[in-house]
Amino acid sequence: MEGSSRQSLASARARLDELTATGPPGVGTRSRHPVDLGRLVDDLEAIVDLLSREPAIRRALADPGVPGSARSDLAARLFGGKISAEALDIVAVAATGRWARPLDLQHALSELGVEILLAQAQREGALDDVEDELFRFGRILNRTPELSLALSDPAAPWPAKQELLARLLDGKANAVTIRLVQRAVAERYHGDLERRLEQLTVIAAARRNRLVAVVRTAVPLAGDQIFRLRTAISRYFGRDVQLQMDVDPSVLGGVVVRIGDEVVDGSVIRRLTDARRRLHR
Repeated sequence: MEGSSRQSLASARARLDELTATGPPGVGTRSRHPVDLGRLVDDLEAIVDLLSREPAIRRALADPGVPGSARSDLAARLFGGKISAEALDIVAVAATGRWARPLDLQHALSELGVEILLAQAQREGALDDVEDELFRFGRILNRTPELSLALSDPAAPWPAKQELLARLLDGKANAVTIRLVQRAVAERYHGDLERRLEQLTVIAAARRNRLVAVVRTAVPLAGDQIFRLRTAISRYFGRDVQLQMDVDPSVLGGVVVRIGDEVVDGSVIRRLTDARRRLHR
């Protein structure tokens, strides 16, 4: 997204955070009556589906030539009484934003749906499990090209993909994980499926203001080694870091740590490659 769209998404996300925040028990009405997150995400997904089918509505709600208040009023006329008050509130706030492209509004509402699902997992104390399951499924796809192709093939019918995901995940993963994976498979505009799953783990970690470090090692690390590594990386970045451990025999030895686009390669294969390069100079 371009700058104006990112700012508009940030405003809508801030409103979502206000609506879904829960304070200490007995403080404020929202603490006693938390938002129905399941209903909220269902409503936003319905709006996203509508905007995907009806580009004229999408353009009208994101038209930069129309005042934001008028677009917000249009959202109220279109969706009032059909979705929850909280969902309408979020859509109305999003409609007031300045979107570089009408599609950005649709994609932003989809991203907010992800945030709601993760908020639901956090409310249920399952956010760590969801984060780990998303990462593990991404690793499975990385090592099983046939499976990745079957789920990414735009020519493959959606029911067949749903059935495949059910066989792989039903009874083995949290319901939020399954729904996020289904969304990642269905929303092809994100591009590479494995990269999208990795993005979702980063979004999940961000809910606790944490960074995600993907750590590749030749063999599994012991618990005390993982603790020392996490402490060192967290100290370096000045933030709590969630480690996602990936055992990869091609590393040979040592560790390779990646946080976003930054890679710290301390593997044996890297040292051998450097030595070979020096010998050929």
